[in-house]
Amino acid sequence: MKKYSCLITQFVASALTLGVMAHAPAAMAQDAGNYPNRPIRLVVSQQAGGSSDTVARLWAEHAGKALHGSIVVENKPGAGGIIAAQQALSQPADGYTLMFGGVSQMVLNKFTYKPLPYDPEKDFTGVGMLTTVPFVLVANPQSGFKTLDDLIKYAKAHPDKLNFASAGLGNSTQLAVELLQKKLGISMVHVPFKGEPDGVMATIGGQTQVMAPVVGTALPHIKSGKVTPLVVLAPKRLAELPNVPAANELGVKDFDYMGWSGIVAKTGTPAAIIQKLNEATKAFHNSPEVQEKLKTMMVIPMAGPASQVMEVTRRDTAAWGPTLDSLNLSNK
Repeated sequence: MKKYSCLITQFVASALTLGVMAHAPAAMAQDAGNYPNRPIRLVVSQQAGGSSDTVARLWAEHAGKALHGSIVVENKPGAGGIIAAQQALSQPADGYTLMFGGVSQMVLNKFTYKPLPYDPEKDFTGVGMLTTVPFVLVANPQSGFKTLDDLIKYAKAHPDKLNFASAGLGNSTQLAVELLQKKLGISMVHVPFKGEPDGVMATIGGQTQVMAPVVGTALPHIKSGKVTPLVVLAPKRLAELPNVPAANELGVKDFDYMGWSGIVAKTGTPAAIIQKLNEATKAFHNSPEVQEKLKTMMVIPMAGPASQVMEVTRRDTAAWGPTLDSLNLSNK
């Protein structure tokens, strides 16, 4: 009799388990159908006011409207984006916490912070690509540098006497200068800040002599004469800076649009929700208002499927890995 009761108990337990398993996909699909039914958080690793923050807020506004919901931006600067990544990963994989993930958080941090407390390729999944941007190497006018050659001559004669700013350790603004130094055979001292605005202000103020911010952040200060542009780190000259040579013109290669950005979610987020978010991203790319704003910011739209984010992450990791390892950034 006991054996019979035990079998009945096991049968009931199995039936309940199967019932829960069968119900799970339906419940998940229902959740995706109702998504979003509360505000979505977008964690941004840069300070408010910078170009990345502006792009993130444009996406939040237009994607939020497309979803008939709201997307709230939360700025969590510092530690090269690790703080933002950990914040995003500490929440459930339900699509209600996303991250503005650029090349720094998804590629460069692997080589800058060892051990990195998250794995970009395993812990995140792509939602959609947003933009890519060119950089411009600028100098404090009091340095006397008018051209890249001026900088090279001084730096070679005075190793480690110049300071260069970045938006944080491992940020693409650091990598751009590190790679440039390696190609030019010069050595400067890296001074990381919490974001682009702080780094640019430090260069304007003379705490640092050079920096390579994205063009959108630097352009107003270039036009006002607060910083001097030396070279555009892009394949060709920009219409807004016609007198500033592109790196390729000066024989400096491999600076073709390093600064891409996209939206990522925690791995395990339902595919139906990812698809909804990617569809909503089209509202960002298709908006005339966004297109005009990106143009004024010197930011280039970069649209694609959700899978493209991780494809580009893996591509850049493989392409830049050897160079990044040789720079030994984690010990700088």
